[in-house]
Amino acid sequence: MGCTVDSVIVGGSPALLELARTSIDHLEQCWSRFKPVSDISRLNHSAGSTTVLVDPTTVVLVQAMVDGWRVTDGAFDPTLLSPLVGLGYAASWHDSTAVTSLPKGASLRGDLDQVWIDETRNGVTVPVGMCLDAGGIGKGLAADLVVGELLNAGARGASVSIGGDVAVRGAAPQEGGWVIGVADPPDDNCESCQLVMVAGGVATSGTHRRTWRGDDGVTLHHLLDPASARPIHHAREIVAVTVIAGSAAWAEVWTKAAMVRGDVALADLDQHGLGAQFTYADGSIAANSRWAAFAVSPASSSAQ
Repeated sequence: MGCTVDSVIVGGSPALLELARTSIDHLEQCWSRFKPVSDISRLNHSAGSTTVLVDPTTVVLVQAMVDGWRVTDGAFDPTLLSPLVGLGYAASWHDSTAVTSLPKGASLRGDLDQVWIDETRNGVTVPVGMCLDAGGIGKGLAADLVVGELLNAGARGASVSIGGDVAVRGAAPQEGGWVIGVADPPDDNCESCQLVMVAGGVATSGTHRRTWRGDDGVTLHHLLDPASARPIHHAREIVAVTVIAGSAAWAEVWTKAAMVRGDVALADLDQHGLGAQFTYADGSIAANSRWAAFAVSPASSSAQ
């Protein structure tokens, strides 16, 4: 999925690691916009014309996209692929020969209320011009699904991290719960803090990792504001948002919504029972009250 994947499994056999690897590869084949025969690419090129039969996991993905879009009133929007490609993010960061193909007439954004899902046949129909991008929610959901597979296959506990989106469930390697490091941007090798969780998901969205210069020489990043179809910008620049939720997929949804809404999102996430931390360009950090229930300093965590 164009990123590092880490899996920790408690109990079960060593074969579970290969199960995790195979499952993640399968999800990438289904969901990647850089693969012309993936379910997502086929959906984008069939928009408005026919129902596409897809892998059952893709039905779960598309439903998660629709749910996330509705709950956040469109602040999370997985239909911004066309403007993202137009701004210059067409090729994979890890394979320049893997380039996203868009159909003629692709829209800047789409109405997810018009997506039709047939769970009985594993069919999906998207409206004319809509182009979906699994993006971050794909990584979060993949982590959730693979953790579930590992537990069903005999693991007592599992953690899967895909590009920093982490899902954890079951028995942890140490007492007290799973310890998850939160990177301190722009240096991913440093941690601003650590989280201790029994189960759930953590996701971080930031503006440092995927940046490039546009035709006018201005630095761009991959997180777009649905209202403008341009990179998100606030007067007080936010460089990263981390959210703790019941699953990695929902954590991803809310990180994107929080990046779009800015500072006001911290209190909103508290009302939803979600922990959140914002990191700003000047190096300052702000967190809501729910965050404190999970966060510890790295030194405190390693001493447990």
